Amino acid sequence: MSEPLVIRAGATTDRGLRRETNEDALVVTAGMCAVADGMGGHEAGEVASALAVRTLGASPLFTLEDFHDFEVEEPEPPLDIARFRATVERELRLDPEVPNAAIEAVRRVRSVLWQADRHIQQACEGRAGTTITGVWLVQIDGRPLWIVFNTGDSRTYRLLEPGHRTGAVGTDGAPEIEQLTVDHSEVQYLVSIGQITSAQALVHPRRNVITRALGTGQVWEPDVWVIPARHGDRLMLCSDGLTNELSPAHMARVLTAVPHPKEAADVLLQAALRTGGRDNVTVIVADAVRPGEFAPGF
Repeated sequence: MSEPLVIRAGATTDRGLRRETNEDALVVTAGMCAVADGMGGHEAGEVASALAVRTLGASPLFTLEDFHDFEVEEPEPPLDIARFRATVERELRLDPEVPNAAIEAVRRVRSVLWQADRHIQQACEGRAGTTITGVWLVQIDGRPLWIVFNTGDSRTYRLLEPGHRTGAVGTDGAPEIEQLTVDHSEVQYLVSIGQITSAQALVHPRRNVITRALGTGQVWEPDVWVIPARHGDRLMLCSDGLTNELSPAHMARVLTAVPHPKEAADVLLQAALRTGGRDNVTVIVADAVRPGEFAPGF
């Protein structure tokens, strides 16, 4: 059985240099953290993002000793178990098989997000919504796993350790990060069908149009991934106010060079402000450590 792991995280948020209010929100616990980016006029976006992270932070799911004790409210449509299993086997390299308990954990995460969607709809009456991305560090069948989820275009990245380079970001031994989530946005769809390139997506006039969100009364469905967790893993969660200002290479250099997660988050935020700060900026840097251990650096 693998040793238990917990999250040691540093987080920061700022309204940026051009926005009057901060519609981002975040939550951090020992086993879960999440970033939400609200949208809607008259401060409704701020309400939506706050309700999203408050629902996650208050959920007993992430603190129960046995997550099976969490009662699932099955949203519509119900989870397609076969499709989920195929996705995990194809994309997430969880070997040799997906534990049935992992699928049950995903059902419960999805249920909590559905609760958040309903809370926002009730409070804002469809006038606002929010993106969400989060991670849950959980022990299942004796092995630590990251359960990563997102709705919208807030993102979760993982810093790749030396010796585990993919060539996707960074060259010549430079630090690399990999994006674990996939944006629910119009430009991501255009990239996926080959109509535009990733570089063109960065300046596309509809780059801020998302296709899924919590609370809007339309498509809320999250994508959920299950990924093996290792001691020393470093993940970064952020709103698009960060990724629209900094390159993946820049983010990877900071995550590698700054050992303390709070300091790393602060450095990333200040870099985004220096580059323009055109939107609200929120960053969480989350390290997987043993209980009682200081956050590791590579």
